[in-house]
Amino acid sequence: MTQRREFIRHASLFAAGTLAAAPLATAEAASLTDGAGAPLAQGSWDMSWVARVTGRHKMAFDAHEISEGVCLHQARSFLQGYKDVYGLADSDVSAVLVIRHGAVPMVMNDSLWADGFFGEENKLKDPESGEVAKRNPFINVPAGARHALTWPDGALDTLISRGVIVLACNLALTNYAGGIARRRNIPRQDGLALVMDNLIPGVYRMPTGVFATCHAQQLGCGVLNAV
Repeated sequence: MTQRREFIRHASLFAAGTLAAAPLATAEAASLTDGAGAPLAQGSWDMSWVARVTGRHKMAFDAHEISEGVCLHQARSFLQGYKDVYGLADSDVSAVLVIRHGAVPMVMNDSLWADGFFGEENKLKDPESGEVAKRNPFINVPAGARHALTWPDGALDTLISRGVIVLACNLALTNYAGGIARRRNIPRQDGLALVMDNLIPGVYRMPTGVFATCHAQQLGCGVLNAV
């Protein structure tokens, strides 16, 4: 079964309520309101990122494949462009990265890349050695790394520290957890727990990437397809 067909199969199970997504509960969830000013229910999803979309200029970058990290270049270029042209600081603009579908390994830390599967599958090299990536090549990128796909100030962890909002598709994470469980010969629920415990700090999980992109747009963001 191809990865895309498997993803669609799990998507149908998720929609039918037969596949648990284990959304993250938090006390920091932002309060949204309906047209009458009454708060909208948020379940247990952390929507606190909504309150951070306050920049004079707003853009969401919709990444559905890794594509050698092009979404990171786009977000960095967005920040740099407004600095160069208008002298705006990172805090003056709002960038939202939506990591979904085949791009979700980007939000997983090194321990989930250690077997080399993601590196081989996506033909990605370690930024320093040039060998098949056995760590996430989009975080902790050292300056001067010969095989780096990003600038150090445009790595995923660096962009998060600069205020870029990163939203990850929980449906895709759940799907990838199944593959990780099979490769490690562990129960699916253990694979899911492993994925959730090894996300890059600062990443917000959303029910789906489609929801995340659409909601960012409703908050005033333009949308750029990261391909």
